[in-house]
Amino acid sequence: MAERLITIATFNDVTEAHILKGRLEAEGILCFLGDENIIGVQPFYANAVGGVKLKVPETDVMEAKAILTRIQEGNTLFDYDTIELAPPMQEHEVVNTCPNCGSDNVEQVKFNKTVFSISYLFLGFPVPFLNRKKYTCHECGHTWKSN
Repeated sequence: MAERLITIATFNDVTEAHILKGRLEAEGILCFLGDENIIGVQPFYANAVGGVKLKVPETDVMEAKAILTRIQEGNTLFDYDTIELAPPMQEHEVVNTCPNCGSDNVEQVKFNKTVFSISYLFLGFPVPFLNRKKYTCHECGHTWKSN
């Protein structure tokens, strides 16, 4: 038989409800938000529908209320050292630098401008011919092909 959900708190702001929901889930308590979508779309309906309702299973009501009380009082017993952090972001792509002046204000040339212009003139639409690995420096005007 399905366990009954009990509303332990209501919020006028969806963001605040999500923050406390995340905190309860971090403590291992299964919880749900009721009416979050209607208030997210129409915030002025919060009073009409009774706000965003934070619901927990009947067996976890006392523990969830105790955690919410500690949060409101500012007495959190959460151990931040045991949190598993997300892996670090991947490194950014290496920026090409001009071999002539060393500037990083470099752009990859994507098409041959002469062929592009002639095709636009005669055909009525541009036909881009890609020149891969060709770069131009905006500082000194040097153009080179990458290896």
